[in-house]
Amino acid sequence: MPANSRKWDRRIQRAGELSETHPFAREILLFYRRLTGFQKNLYTQLLSGQSATGKYGQDTHATLSLPPALDDVDLGLLLSRWPPFMDMLVGAAPAVLAGFARGLETQSLAAGAALLRAAWPANLPATADDAGTSFVGAQCVATTRVGPTLEGFCAHAFLQPFAEFLADRAEISTPPVRRPICPYCGSPPLVGVLRPEGEGAKRSLVCSFCRTEWDYLRIACPACDERREEKLCVYTTPKFEAVRVEACTTCRAYTLTVDLTKDGLAVPEVDELAALPLTLWADEQGYQKFTRSVVCV
Repeated sequence: MPANSRKWDRRIQRAGELSETHPFAREILLFYRRLTGFQKNLYTQLLSGQSATGKYGQDTHATLSLPPALDDVDLGLLLSRWPPFMDMLVGAAPAVLAGFARGLETQSLAAGAALLRAAWPANLPATADDAGTSFVGAQCVATTRVGPTLEGFCAHAFLQPFAEFLADRAEISTPPVRRPICPYCGSPPLVGVLRPEGEGAKRSLVCSFCRTEWDYLRIACPACDERREEKLCVYTTPKFEAVRVEACTTCRAYTLTVDLTKDGLAVPEVDELAALPLTLWADEQGYQKFTRSVVCV
């Protein structure tokens, strides 16, 4: 199996492991496993180049950035998987989401196409600046490309493996300035990562949509670019040795960061999801999460 598709197996396996050690997150992790299994199948279908059109065959030129819109070929390929996706949600999702998906099942594919077109990042309203943030009063509050709604979840979760497939094939250049948005699709980060480098660790961010990972400043708030160390707080607990809350007292935003120097087997997007008590604790302290996982609807 190609290396790019093995990462899906690592996510699925890690979710299973954490569901056993973190019973408080078991329901959401088991649903994540089912969802990721569906996403893997869609990804591998694209990777194999078995589209009837051949658009995504191995000789297709890689894109430099996320396409500005879903074209008819993209939608034709994706919509063939939309009914099975709805079936999976009805059978595996938490009750509220399953009921919502049951309602979507009764709608036409044209309605599904409209939902996907509207959720594609390039079609959403631009934020107040080009760093993926908006400003409310004196605070800088992170904005997600797809809102925390049931419609947003369905569209984002369905489109995510397609965006990841495109990003994996892309020629992503290193931006001249390290910025807190994905260099490929422009979406905000989902989770931070600390990776071993020399005698210390370097910091990177993982995209909430296409899962591209890019280097970022070790001491800086992704939401407001605060760089004064006294304004940036780190909270940890022995229960989650490899996951920490990185919070900014200036804008009150926070991210979860997975420290791979403490647990090399961690999978950032899965371990971040499993650390629900850290998220709840930070929320109770009045911090606002920079980007929330689409699984947490």
